[in-house]
Parts: sequence; structure tokens; C-alpha cells
Amino acid sequence: MNKIALQLFLVLAFIPLALLIGYGIVVLAPIFSCFLAINSYKFNNHKEMYFWMFIGSLSFILALYLLGVL
Repeated sequence: MNKIALQLFLVLAFIPLALLIGYGIVVLAPIFSCFLAINSYKFNNHKEMYFWMFIGSLSFILALYLLGVL
């Protein structure tokens, strides 16, 4: 097989994989932020808890927008 054709095929094959990983991170970010907020609540660190709640809400809205719900 031609080397350029093989490299082109490999680049095109990694595009869906990169999209899958990117969307996976976007979808899992609110869940991760939720666990960080729960951990902050356990240690009575309310300032950090509200910070993680804000980041989780922001990432949840971003995930809904990127997935086409909003």
C-alpha cells in the first residue's frame, strides 16, 4: 500500500476516536464535578462545594449544548 494513502487512512480513522473521547470528557465532567462537590461537603468546605457546583452546572449546560439538546 502507498505510504501516503496509509497515513491518510490513519488520520481519517483517528478523527471519530478523537470525537468520541472529546464527547466522553464533556459528558463525564458534570458527574466528576458532582463527586468533588460531595467530597467538599463532607469536609465542611462550603466555599469549595459551591465552586464545584458552579463548575458542574456550567459543564452540564455545555454538555447539553454540544450534544444538541439545547
